[in-house]
Amino acid sequence: MSKETKLHKKPAFEDSTSIVPCDILYFILINLPVKSLLRFRSVSAPWNSIISEEEFTKAHRDHSKALGRKKLLLQRAFTSEFRFMDLEISPQVAIERQLFPLKIFNDDHDVLCSHDGLVLLKKRKSNKTFILWNPSIRQQRTLLCPYLEAYDDDDERILPYGCGMCYDSSTDDYKIISIYNEFYVVWSMRNSNCWTAKITLPIVKQSLFSLSGTTNSGTYYYGQGISTEDCVFWSLNQELDHLVCKASTVIYFDVKSDELKVLPKPKFISEDDQLFRLTTLKGCLCLYGGKTADELNIWIMEQDGWKWLMKLCDVPLGFCEHYFERYSELLYCRGNGEIVFKGPTKYHFSIYNPKQQRFVTKVCISNNFEYEYPPVTLCLDSLYFPRLSVMHEEE
Repeated sequence: MSKETKLHKKPAFEDSTSIVPCDILYFILINLPVKSLLRFRSVSAPWNSIISEEEFTKAHRDHSKALGRKKLLLQRAFTSEFRFMDLEISPQVAIERQLFPLKIFNDDHDVLCSHDGLVLLKKRKSNKTFILWNPSIRQQRTLLCPYLEAYDDDDERILPYGCGMCYDSSTDDYKIISIYNEFYVVWSMRNSNCWTAKITLPIVKQSLFSLSGTTNSGTYYYGQGISTEDCVFWSLNQELDHLVCKASTVIYFDVKSDELKVLPKPKFISEDDQLFRLTTLKGCLCLYGGKTADELNIWIMEQDGWKWLMKLCDVPLGFCEHYFERYSELLYCRGNGEIVFKGPTKYHFSIYNPKQQRFVTKVCISNNFEYEYPPVTLCLDSLYFPRLSVMHEEE
């Protein structure tokens, strides 16, 4: 069905008081950021109706993805305050402050992962309680996993090693994956918003150590999966993280089959001292790194396999020194082609210009060391939130 045909099937959008044709008005609205659309819902009942329709929220989500409307989510240490940083604005980064809407959680939550504007959090003192949150529209839903009910609420055996979220466009379904030592659980929006449990891969059982007695749930680092359109990826070492070397095994969750699988290791990862990181770049799975401190190659996975994209030149010494720590990450490709990195310290971002083949900007995020950075989460500016049986909205 064409977009024009869809427009004529929206009688609620016909507004007799508007002098702008509905087709033009629709395309104006679809190009606006969420903050403006939330204000425009109060213009009239027809405007509120169309902006609130699920079809419009999905179309706006897809359009925002195409435009690269992503913000960086940072959490202030030991509080429920978040800040959202627009990476498209140069040279300074715009900051928007927001408090987490569920006040009963206060500062008692950890960010696990995000995808398409949806953020998954876990109640820090309860390993069974997850929260699905869209910070752009301030809607959230609490998700309780029944397969974890046999354990005590704070049992470290049910601390997730890795978490991820992805979207199956063929079935219009969002899924959440949480991996433990003996099993993993999957939440499906489309399948009656329910959980299923499956036995994990043997290689995961063999590689992951027991958390009992070795981990503090308040400081434990959760392996945030790298999400593409239909998969979530982790690198398996002694934990699920983003570092990839010769001894690593890259595993992924296939949204079509709901199974964990092993990804064949790229041939360019062949030497013992080569280290790479997993991330996404322009919607594709990406590996970046190299065998020496001054070498930084970027590869992306396309339909026909891995493709070398570029080699970064004049990499700052300080950046390399911190390169393989968790706060040095390739975050984002801006609309002008510049690449945003987290580094050279955890309180800075660096912007690399491929045309000039050098780092052109370094932005200081904070001078008072008040923000937690691992994991860094990109969040799409989106109106969309899954239509669940119960939804809450911040007043």
